[in-house]
Amino acid sequence: MEGLNLQDILFLIGPQSGQLGWTILLYIIFIFALITMLVMPDKNLVPTLLIGAVMLCAVVAKLSISARPPILEKKEFGMLIINIIMFTFPLLTAGLVRAKKKGKVVAPAIMTAIFGGVYFFMFWFIEQRS
Repeated sequence: MEGLNLQDILFLIGPQSGQLGWTILLYIIFIFALITMLVMPDKNLVPTLLIGAVMLCAVVAKLSISARPPILEKKEFGMLIINIIMFTFPLLTAGLVRAKKKGKVVAPAIMTAIFGGVYFFMFWFIEQRS
């Protein structure tokens, strides 16, 4: 039995040929979620956990479309749920965050939701619909 190798994980997280469109969208979702988390003020536990779940789902989705055999197949129900989380949780984060200046937190959260929605609907239409 072969052990888990860090180089294999880094290779799977990196850009792959053939899946470049999905990879770029997942990178954008992850980066906007990270920006949202960094600008979020303290004492926002639930929004922080929601945006952390978005980042985790982006990594799992990237590993699922790159790995052979994949963690989740493209047409599995779990993959649909991961894509839905990347769309809805940033919207919930934008609504739940408590800050004096909400604009600097809400803007990257909404951008994350927009790219998550684009990814969700495109992935569903191209990969999962049939």
